[in-house]
Amino acid sequence: MIDGVALAAFADVLSETKTWFLVAVVLVAGIVRGFSGFGGALVFIPLASAILGPRLAVPIFYLVDLVTATPYGIKMIKKASMRQITPMLIGSWLAAPAGAWILANLDPTLLRWVTGVTVLVMVAILATGWRYSGEPRPPVSFGVGAAGGVLASATGASGPLIIAYWLGSRADAALIRANIMAFYALAALGTDLVYLVNGLFTLQAVFYAALAAPLYAAGLWLGSRVFKGSSETGYRRAAFALIILTSIVSLPPVTALFR
Repeated sequence: MIDGVALAAFADVLSETKTWFLVAVVLVAGIVRGFSGFGGALVFIPLASAILGPRLAVPIFYLVDLVTATPYGIKMIKKASMRQITPMLIGSWLAAPAGAWILANLDPTLLRWVTGVTVLVMVAILATGWRYSGEPRPPVSFGVGAAGGVLASATGASGPLIIAYWLGSRADAALIRANIMAFYALAALGTDLVYLVNGLFTLQAVFYAALAAPLYAAGLWLGSRVFKGSSETGYRRAAFALIILTSIVSLPPVTALFR
Protein backbone atom coordinates (compact mmCIF):
# COMPACT_ATOMS: atom_id res chain seq x y z
CA MET A 1 0.00 0.00 0.00
CA ILE A 2 1.36 3.41 -0.97
CA ASP A 3 1.36 5.95 1.85
CA GLY A 4 0.18 9.55 1.61
CA VAL A 5 3.70 10.97 1.39
CA ALA A 6 4.51 8.79 -1.62
CA LEU A 7 1.23 9.70 -3.31
CA ALA A 8 1.91 13.40 -2.76
CA ALA A 9 5.41 13.01 -4.20
CA PHE A 10 4.01 11.19 -7.24
CA ALA A 11 1.42 13.95 -7.72
CA ASP A 12 4.23 16.52 -7.66
CA VAL A 13 6.05 14.60 -10.39
CA LEU A 14 2.89 14.51 -12.53
CA SER A 15 2.36 18.26 -12.13
CA GLU A 16 5.79 19.20 -13.47
CA THR A 17 6.07 20.37 -17.08
CA LYS A 18 9.42 18.64 -17.45
CA THR A 19 7.73 15.32 -16.69
CA TRP A 20 5.71 15.51 -19.88
CA PHE A 21 8.70 16.60 -21.91
CA LEU A 22 10.44 13.53 -20.52
CA VAL A 23 7.46 11.41 -21.60
CA ALA A 24 7.89 12.63 -25.18
CA VAL A 25 11.65 11.99 -25.06
CA VAL A 26 11.28 8.41 -23.81
CA LEU A 27 8.70 7.62 -26.50
CA VAL A 28 11.04 8.89 -29.22
CA ALA A 29 13.91 6.93 -27.65
CA GLY A 30 11.83 3.76 -27.78
CA ILE A 31 10.90 4.32 -31.42
CA VAL A 32 14.55 4.89 -32.36
CA ARG A 33 15.56 1.68 -30.57
CA GLY A 34 12.66 -0.20 -32.15
CA PHE A 35 13.42 0.66 -35.76
CA SER A 36 17.21 0.82 -35.66
CA GLY A 37 18.02 -1.80 -33.02
CA PHE A 38 20.10 0.61 -30.94
CA GLY A 39 20.19 4.16 -29.62
CA GLY A 40 17.46 4.27 -26.99
CA ALA A 41 19.83 5.31 -24.21
CA LEU A 42 21.78 7.56 -26.56
CA VAL A 43 18.63 9.60 -27.24
CA PHE A 44 17.09 9.49 -23.77
CA ILE A 45 20.03 10.08 -21.43
CA PRO A 46 21.51 13.29 -22.94
CA LEU A 47 18.13 15.04 -23.17
CA ALA A 48 16.86 13.73 -19.83
CA SER A 49 20.14 14.80 -18.24
CA ALA A 50 19.61 18.33 -19.54
CA ILE A 51 16.16 18.37 -17.90
CA LEU A 52 16.65 16.39 -14.69
CA GLY A 53 20.42 16.15 -14.29
CA PRO A 54 22.54 13.04 -14.92
CA ARG A 55 22.20 11.68 -11.37
CA LEU A 56 18.49 11.23 -11.94
CA ALA A 57 18.33 10.62 -15.69
CA VAL A 58 20.76 7.68 -15.85
CA PRO A 59 19.11 5.70 -13.00
CA ILE A 60 15.68 6.33 -14.56
CA PHE A 61 16.83 4.75 -17.80
CA TYR A 62 18.27 1.73 -15.98
CA LEU A 63 14.96 1.22 -14.18
CA VAL A 64 13.09 1.48 -17.48
CA ASP A 65 15.52 -0.91 -19.13
CA LEU A 66 15.13 -3.35 -16.23
CA VAL A 67 11.45 -3.91 -16.97
CA THR A 68 11.52 -3.59 -20.78
CA ALA A 69 14.73 -4.84 -22.37
CA THR A 70 16.49 -6.83 -19.63
CA PRO A 71 13.97 -9.72 -19.56
CA TYR A 72 14.48 -10.24 -23.30
CA GLY A 73 18.24 -10.25 -22.85
CA ILE A 74 17.98 -12.82 -20.08
CA LYS A 75 16.13 -15.13 -22.49
CA MET A 76 19.09 -14.90 -24.89
CA ILE A 77 21.51 -16.44 -22.35
CA LYS A 78 20.67 -19.97 -23.52
CA LYS A 79 21.71 -18.99 -27.07
CA ALA A 80 24.85 -17.10 -26.01
CA SER A 81 28.34 -18.36 -25.25
CA MET A 82 28.93 -17.72 -21.57
CA ARG A 83 32.55 -18.71 -22.07
CA GLN A 84 32.98 -15.75 -24.40
CA ILE A 85 31.00 -13.15 -22.46
CA THR A 86 32.07 -14.04 -18.90
CA PRO A 87 35.43 -12.16 -19.00
CA MET A 88 33.62 -9.07 -20.28
CA LEU A 89 30.95 -9.40 -17.61
CA ILE A 90 33.54 -9.68 -14.85
CA GLY A 91 35.26 -6.54 -16.12
CA SER A 92 31.95 -4.68 -16.31
CA TRP A 93 30.82 -5.72 -12.84
CA LEU A 94 34.16 -4.83 -11.23
CA ALA A 95 34.23 -1.41 -12.92
CA ALA A 96 30.58 -0.48 -12.34
CA PRO A 97 31.17 0.93 -8.82
CA ALA A 98 33.76 3.36 -10.23
CA GLY A 99 31.23 4.63 -12.77
CA ALA A 100 28.55 4.94 -10.08
CA TRP A 101 30.97 6.97 -7.95
CA ILE A 102 31.57 9.31 -10.91
CA LEU A 103 27.82 9.69 -11.43
CA ALA A 104 27.22 10.45 -7.74
CA ASN A 105 30.13 12.81 -7.20
CA LEU A 106 31.09 14.57 -10.44
CA ASP A 107 29.74 18.07 -10.95
CA PRO A 108 26.44 17.68 -12.89
CA THR A 109 27.37 20.23 -15.56
CA LEU A 110 30.74 18.56 -16.14
CA LEU A 111 29.04 15.18 -16.23
CA ARG A 112 26.63 16.45 -18.89
CA TRP A 113 29.65 17.51 -20.97
CA VAL A 114 31.20 14.07 -20.46
CA THR A 115 27.95 12.32 -21.40
CA GLY A 116 27.31 14.42 -24.50
CA VAL A 117 30.84 14.10 -25.83
CA THR A 118 30.95 10.38 -25.01
CA VAL A 119 27.73 9.78 -26.94
CA LEU A 120 29.08 11.71 -29.95
CA VAL A 121 32.31 9.69 -29.92
CA MET A 122 30.45 6.40 -29.53
CA VAL A 123 28.10 7.21 -32.41
CA ALA A 124 31.07 8.19 -34.57
CA ILE A 125 32.59 4.75 -33.93
CA LEU A 126 29.46 3.04 -35.22
CA ALA A 127 28.82 5.48 -38.08
CA THR A 128 32.32 5.09 -39.52
CA GLY A 129 31.90 1.33 -39.59
CA TRP A 130 35.01 0.71 -37.48
CA ARG A 131 35.10 -2.72 -35.87
CA TYR A 132 37.59 -4.50 -33.64
CA SER A 133 39.35 -6.80 -36.11
CA GLY A 134 40.74 -9.42 -33.75
CA GLU A 135 39.01 -12.38 -32.19
CA PRO A 136 37.48 -11.81 -28.74
CA ARG A 137 40.10 -13.00 -26.23
CA PRO A 138 39.62 -13.06 -22.43
CA PRO A 139 42.11 -10.26 -21.57
CA VAL A 140 40.76 -7.97 -24.31
CA SER A 141 37.16 -8.84 -23.43
CA PHE A 142 37.87 -8.07 -19.78
CA GLY A 143 39.33 -4.66 -20.70
CA VAL A 144 36.43 -3.78 -23.00
CA GLY A 145 33.99 -4.89 -20.31
CA ALA A 146 35.73 -2.75 -17.69
CA ALA A 147 35.68 0.32 -19.95
CA GLY A 148 32.04 -0.39 -20.77
CA GLY A 149 31.20 -0.81 -17.08
CA VAL A 150 32.57 2.62 -16.20
CA LEU A 151 30.85 4.28 -19.17
CA ALA A 152 27.57 2.47 -18.55
CA SER A 153 27.24 3.28 -14.87
CA ALA A 154 28.55 6.84 -15.23
CA THR A 155 26.81 7.92 -18.44
CA GLY A 156 24.72 5.04 -19.78
CA ALA A 157 26.59 5.25 -23.11
CA SER A 158 28.54 1.99 -23.36
CA GLY A 159 26.51 0.36 -26.12
CA PRO A 160 28.47 1.36 -29.25
CA LEU A 161 31.77 0.30 -27.66
CA ILE A 162 30.43 -3.20 -26.96
CA ILE A 163 28.78 -3.48 -30.37
CA ALA A 164 31.91 -2.39 -32.25
CA TYR A 165 33.95 -4.98 -30.32
CA TRP A 166 31.64 -7.92 -30.96
CA LEU A 167 30.75 -7.17 -34.58
CA GLY A 168 34.39 -7.59 -35.59
CA SER A 169 34.23 -11.25 -34.64
CA ARG A 170 34.06 -13.95 -37.32
CA ALA A 171 31.55 -15.90 -35.23
CA ASP A 172 28.06 -16.70 -36.47
CA ALA A 173 25.85 -13.60 -36.59
CA ALA A 174 23.17 -15.24 -34.45
CA LEU A 175 25.75 -16.04 -31.75
CA ILE A 176 27.14 -12.50 -31.84
CA ARG A 177 23.65 -11.06 -31.41
CA ALA A 178 22.89 -13.43 -28.53
CA ASN A 179 26.21 -12.57 -26.85
CA ILE A 180 25.51 -8.83 -27.10
CA MET A 181 21.95 -9.12 -25.78
CA ALA A 182 22.91 -11.46 -22.93
CA PHE A 183 25.86 -9.28 -21.97
CA TYR A 184 23.70 -6.14 -21.88
CA ALA A 185 21.15 -7.81 -19.62
CA LEU A 186 23.63 -9.30 -17.17
CA ALA A 187 25.87 -6.22 -17.09
CA ALA A 188 22.81 -4.02 -16.46
CA LEU A 189 21.81 -6.20 -13.51
CA GLY A 190 25.24 -5.57 -12.01
CA THR A 191 24.85 -1.83 -12.50
CA ASP A 192 21.34 -1.98 -11.04
CA LEU A 193 22.74 -3.59 -7.88
CA VAL A 194 25.49 -0.96 -7.60
CA TYR A 195 22.94 1.86 -8.02
CA LEU A 196 20.69 0.29 -5.38
CA VAL A 197 23.52 -0.02 -2.88
CA ASN A 198 24.63 3.55 -3.52
CA GLY A 199 21.12 5.00 -3.15
CA LEU A 200 20.83 6.17 -6.77
CA PHE A 201 17.44 4.49 -7.24
CA THR A 202 15.55 7.19 -5.37
CA LEU A 203 11.78 7.36 -4.97
CA GLN A 204 11.71 10.18 -7.52
CA ALA A 205 13.60 8.01 -10.03
CA VAL A 206 11.10 5.18 -9.47
CA PHE A 207 8.16 7.53 -10.12
CA TYR A 208 9.64 8.84 -13.34
CA ALA A 209 10.52 5.31 -14.46
CA ALA A 210 6.97 4.12 -13.74
CA LEU A 211 5.70 6.75 -16.18
CA ALA A 212 8.45 6.18 -18.73
CA ALA A 213 8.56 2.37 -18.95
CA PRO A 214 5.17 1.81 -20.66
CA LEU A 215 5.93 4.56 -23.17
CA TYR A 216 9.38 3.17 -23.92
CA ALA A 217 7.85 -0.26 -24.46
CA ALA A 218 5.22 1.28 -26.74
CA GLY A 219 7.97 3.05 -28.67
CA LEU A 220 9.85 -0.23 -29.09
CA TRP A 221 6.73 -1.86 -30.48
CA LEU A 222 5.85 1.08 -32.73
CA GLY A 223 9.37 1.40 -34.10
CA SER A 224 9.66 -2.29 -34.90
CA ARG A 225 6.21 -2.47 -36.54
CA VAL A 226 5.86 0.78 -38.45
CA PHE A 227 9.28 0.60 -40.06
CA LYS A 228 9.34 -3.16 -40.63
CA GLY A 229 10.45 -3.90 -44.16
CA SER A 230 11.62 -0.36 -44.81
CA SER A 231 15.15 0.64 -45.74
CA GLU A 232 17.34 -0.35 -42.80
CA THR A 233 20.22 1.77 -44.07
CA GLY A 234 18.06 4.86 -44.37
CA TYR A 235 16.59 4.55 -40.93
CA ARG A 236 19.94 3.81 -39.33
CA ARG A 237 21.25 7.00 -40.88
CA ALA A 238 18.22 8.83 -39.51
CA ALA A 239 18.89 7.32 -36.08
CA PHE A 240 22.54 8.45 -36.19
CA ALA A 241 21.43 11.95 -37.16
CA LEU A 242 18.83 12.11 -34.38
CA ILE A 243 21.28 10.86 -31.75
CA ILE A 244 23.89 13.40 -32.83
CA LEU A 245 21.29 16.18 -32.77
CA THR A 246 20.03 15.28 -29.29
CA SER A 247 23.59 15.05 -27.97
CA ILE A 248 24.44 18.52 -29.28
CA VAL A 249 21.17 20.03 -28.03
CA SER A 250 21.77 18.55 -24.57
CA LEU A 251 25.19 20.18 -24.11
CA PRO A 252 25.17 22.92 -21.42
CA PRO A 253 25.87 25.92 -23.73
CA VAL A 254 23.02 24.93 -26.07
CA THR A 255 20.43 24.21 -23.37
CA ALA A 256 21.33 27.54 -21.75
CA LEU A 257 20.00 29.30 -24.86
CA PHE A 258 16.49 27.99 -24.17
CA ARG A 259 16.34 29.12 -20.55
